[in-house]
Amino acid sequence: MYKTNHDAHPLSRGAPLANTRCIALGAVISLLTLGMAVESSAQTQKQRAAGVAILGTSAVTGFVENMDRSLAFYEDAFGMEVPPLPESGERPYNPVNSQLFAMLDIPGAKERHQSARIPGTDVRLELMEVQNVDHRTIPLRLQDPGAMTLVFIVRNIATVLERAKQANATVVTPGGAPLTRADGGKSILIRDPDGRYIELRQVIAEFVAVGTPRTRTDVAGMGLSISVNDMARTLEIYRDLLRFLIESDGNLGADHYLRTLTGLSTAEFRRSVVRAPGASLWIEFVEYRGVDRQPLDMRIQDRGAARLQLRAVYVEPLVSAMRDAGLHIVSQGGFAVPIPPNFKSALVADPNGFFLMPFARWPCASEDCMPRLQSEPD
Repeated sequence: MYKTNHDAHPLSRGAPLANTRCIALGAVISLLTLGMAVESSAQTQKQRAAGVAILGTSAVTGFVENMDRSLAFYEDAFGMEVPPLPESGERPYNPVNSQLFAMLDIPGAKERHQSARIPGTDVRLELMEVQNVDHRTIPLRLQDPGAMTLVFIVRNIATVLERAKQANATVVTPGGAPLTRADGGKSILIRDPDGRYIELRQVIAEFVAVGTPRTRTDVAGMGLSISVNDMARTLEIYRDLLRFLIESDGNLGADHYLRTLTGLSTAEFRRSVVRAPGASLWIEFVEYRGVDRQPLDMRIQDRGAARLQLRAVYVEPLVSAMRDAGLHIVSQGGFAVPIPPNFKSALVADPNGFFLMPFARWPCASEDCMPRLQSEPD
């Protein structure tokens, strides 16, 4: 005589209750798992958001034919502080740095770079000279997308202009004299010995006094003016991707003052001013219409090229996001490169051919994985 299953397994008499408990427990686990997944997804999104975050801007770099000559000009013309010239009469080139050259895509080069600083401030212009690689001297025009104009905020434009002319600056503004703006300020355009445009902009005293550290020269600060091909595309990158703050955004139109200042008598202008979070440096984008313009086809070693360093939280996801947005990653391999002493960085061309250099510290568990200065790859 066979026993029933219930007789064979006495505990099976409680099976319906046990099953119910199992189902309930499974439901709780599922809810917990779902909650963890949602939380994990939210955390991932936060990490991704942090990954493309910009902490601010760093050095502005102009690429020049002769660094010593350019440093002397900015010292003589604007009273900027520069490293002293050694007794040899020439500042030395830096040791070969293959990681830096991979980041800039200039294998086999030699380079030197030093900065000119406005006294009493952290505002500086880095000047970099690259030799031993193919290069060109780019004939810069204000209206060509990718062209960068330095904007010096000055207290006495007549004094600064006279010093700049004595240092061999060339006046660009027709008539050779500063123009008076509607707000009472004055401006004039000049060129440095490398052909780069500089706008001297004297603003009203109240504006200079607010939030501007007092300097020992007539130069109170610096901003950038960059010519762009298409303002909408440019803001898509700087506002939407890099999260720069828009401080002003004008409509396209004729502007008699700007036409007179630039000598572009038929031009129409659209101007937008942006600033990176936490940065003192402001950038004015200008889209020119109604005049001949050609996007600048530059490499970083070309005389006339310029770059802006961006301090990032994490550089790799930022570079990935820039690539996904259609920007060209210039660095070898298309990725961020370790550079001494403990950074990762990449060189990226924005939609106008202006160079950006996002960088971040490279976290590392031991000294063995830190990027080290080396002459040649291992």
